[in-house]
Amino acid sequence: MTARSGVYSVRLMGAFRLQGIDGHRVEVASKKAIGLIALLATGRDGERTRQFLQDKLWGSRESVQSQTSLRRELSNLRRLFADAAEPLLFAEGTRVSLNLRAIAFDIPIPGAANENDPSEPWGAAEFLEGLDLPGEEGFEEWLREQRALIHAQAEGWEALARKAATPPLPAHLVDLSMPAPGFEGRPAVAVLKFQNQTGDSAVDIAAEGISEDLIDQLSRLRWLPVIARSSSFGQDPSKVDAKQIGTNLGARYLVEGRLRTAPSGFVLSVSTIDATNGKVIWSEKFALPESLSNESLSTVLGGLTAVLDTRIDHAEQSRAASRPATSRDVNTLIWRGRWHLNQMTSKDSRIARELFDEALQLEPDNPEVLVQAAWTMGWNIWAQRISPEDMGFWSRLARRAMQADPEDGRAHAILGAAEMFQRNNAPALRLFRRAIELNPSLPQAHAFLGSGLYLAGRPEDAMASLTTSLRLNPNDPFAFHTLGDLAAAHCMTGKWTEAIDLAQQSLIRRPGYWMAHLVMVNALVRSGEADGATGAAREMMGQCRGFTEADIDWLPFVDAGWNAFFKDGLRLALDQGAAGTP
Repeated sequence: MTARSGVYSVRLMGAFRLQGIDGHRVEVASKKAIGLIALLATGRDGERTRQFLQDKLWGSRESVQSQTSLRRELSNLRRLFADAAEPLLFAEGTRVSLNLRAIAFDIPIPGAANENDPSEPWGAAEFLEGLDLPGEEGFEEWLREQRALIHAQAEGWEALARKAATPPLPAHLVDLSMPAPGFEGRPAVAVLKFQNQTGDSAVDIAAEGISEDLIDQLSRLRWLPVIARSSSFGQDPSKVDAKQIGTNLGARYLVEGRLRTAPSGFVLSVSTIDATNGKVIWSEKFALPESLSNESLSTVLGGLTAVLDTRIDHAEQSRAASRPATSRDVNTLIWRGRWHLNQMTSKDSRIARELFDEALQLEPDNPEVLVQAAWTMGWNIWAQRISPEDMGFWSRLARRAMQADPEDGRAHAILGAAEMFQRNNAPALRLFRRAIELNPSLPQAHAFLGSGLYLAGRPEDAMASLTTSLRLNPNDPFAFHTLGDLAAAHCMTGKWTEAIDLAQQSLIRRPGYWMAHLVMVNALVRSGEADGATGAAREMMGQCRGFTEADIDWLPFVDAGWNAFFKDGLRLALDQGAAGTP
């Protein structure tokens, strides 16, 4: 390995070695420290999140212990790099990074000190030879993946592609550079056959069955094309890299899975890969019982489908937001609109509405455009508290979306929301339940059903649906709304402590959400916490500029007594505060 003078050098192929700026060997006694250097070096721009590092190196420990261990290893490494002319390690906020400019590596690392200098042959050696961290399955899995990746790079992807069991179709027969009919511009996903790594061939059927069931569930996400099993199961990620598989299948995203044994059953590890660059955009592990029953698998697959929906959706929003503003094709308009909507500001909501209006002008009968435009309109109606009498256009737009694709659960859910806000509760509940039948993994449908139930005066029934929505998509940018509704349901049943906790969680995510503030005030005042209620009421009036009691009347409760319930609680808290003011 050749490096500039005055920089450190790191050997990752074969036995790990760290050399100082004067060429002397620096002893690294801790295996975790070696793993930490390797994890950072292979991260994009030498950067990883603290959580990623903790999960990989100390995943077997409690969260507080893993945080302490990471801080200790970072401190030890800084002492090893004491002679560096410039800092080599940075730990800021949630991220940790390595100064790649000051380090030369023996494998190609973009941005490293020797990135343009030909490395010595390294394909014959093993990546981090002899290093293993017993009990840290996250690191062991990452290490296996890195070794396979580097082996493939050394051998050459083209050579591997020639070895693949299913070679690509000749271009003169099928032009794979063109999207399949109906996929134009849309991000197709391919679920590869899940690998059985239990050592028990009897589990082969279960591993393959799980991936087949996942394909079936993902197919219910109407916006996301899914590659057929007959095509995706023919690709072997151990022999062909992600980019080539994506090209072979016409898929932008790949889903890989591995089934392993665990003390109490099995562990299913799932990763989602952006096939355009080979980067893993999400990975997670799921515990499965030894029986691998349909019930247990259904629960895991439902949650997995919802998470994949969200992760790929977010990736597409980010991709569209980074494109030049001059890109005006329908799909770019959709994803850019989604990105702006999720910023949840008045300005961004207006931009999102304009982008979807433009997309509707281009393709007025496009089901995806209609769904996204109707969803955006519904969000704006909620944020601006438009009178139910003025909601006719929202209903018509949502109905057009449902007619354009009657099998799209989202369209049914949005039309149900439009009916709910016009106090047509019975048809709204029917539409929500139909949406869940069409797509059991649709978080919005479960959230809307919960909203409809507590607005109908059935808060106990609402809790299960709202909780299911949060379980399916805990990182939804609109989760503050679901948490607020769940808090309201608990408040209506007199569960004051739970209502306060849930309202606080909602406000952590959206400090200005007036419904969560309203629940907080009511739960405090009705539980006898007079001072706390007064303080919460004052905070509400300060945070929620423009809020009036008319906003409470706008809530579409079937029984107006509940509107009075929440108004009375707010008045009582404010009156107590006024009475106590000298």
